[in-house]
Amino acid sequence: MSAHQRAARPDADGEYFWIANQPGFRFTHHPPGSAAFFAEIERHRYALEPANREMADFARWRGRDVLEAGCGIATDGINFARAGARYVGIDLSSSALELARKRFEMEGQSGRFVLGSVTELPFADESFDLVYSCGVIHHVPDTQAAVAEFRRVLRPGGRAVVMVYHRDSLNHAVSIMIIRRALVGALLIPGMPKVVGRVTGEQLAVLEGHKALLRDRGIGYLTDRRLFLSHNTDGPGNPLSKVYSRSDAHELFADFADVQTQVRYLNLRVYPAGQRLAATRLARRLERRIGWHLWINARKTASG
Repeated sequence: MSAHQRAARPDADGEYFWIANQPGFRFTHHPPGSAAFFAEIERHRYALEPANREMADFARWRGRDVLEAGCGIATDGINFARAGARYVGIDLSSSALELARKRFEMEGQSGRFVLGSVTELPFADESFDLVYSCGVIHHVPDTQAAVAEFRRVLRPGGRAVVMVYHRDSLNHAVSIMIIRRALVGALLIPGMPKVVGRVTGEQLAVLEGHKALLRDRGIGYLTDRRLFLSHNTDGPGNPLSKVYSRSDAHELFADFADVQTQVRYLNLRVYPAGQRLAATRLARRLERRIGWHLWINARKTASG
């Protein structure tokens, strides 16, 4: 079954897609589980999204209980452990958890890994000082249930640090909804996938996935905003992606106190020389207004 066929009948948490499509894998050619594999994925992650270190603030959580909800292969998780946190990671992909365990064993770090869903956390109330979740809960149908679970397992005064996709961003409003739509619409022209790949740097397999979706869904693939958004964030076959404004974030975390939002990561990958542009001073300023990553930092009240 192809990725785009699986997307037509997704399970509750997008399990089929996320087991096969772990973030970062396409940026390394080293054997999975090797030291070079982990090092290359980590290097690329923080080179592309340097604000992740700032938002996670790994050193702050030394000696504290940290849950990463949707940990994947625990690239951020290993940094929590290195900084001295008591780390637990949960994910619905058993293959990702196996790699995460191997990574921790290779470095001699302690960590616990649990197979499960972020909307039904198998942990007791008030178990953690931090729930950290980067780029996960905007992919689940019941995002509010995940936030409620984060609050439940946090101790009074504990914090949730969460990243979701930003609705009011350059990437959503222009890159995806205008430029990518035009590029995807052109893929049915003979030879265009290779041309688009050369211009944007996108992998040919990804472009062929969009071409297949366009053939299957017709014009509806381009006109259905939710459908097009989902397949154009984390790749064709992604069952669901959602975007949030700052006000949406405050509403989502209404049961928390001291809700703070920050925006980072301009995401210029679709543009020629986009990586170089993203590193400029102007881009670093713009990303705080129209960046793609909306970070939420919220505190559970002492009263619970």
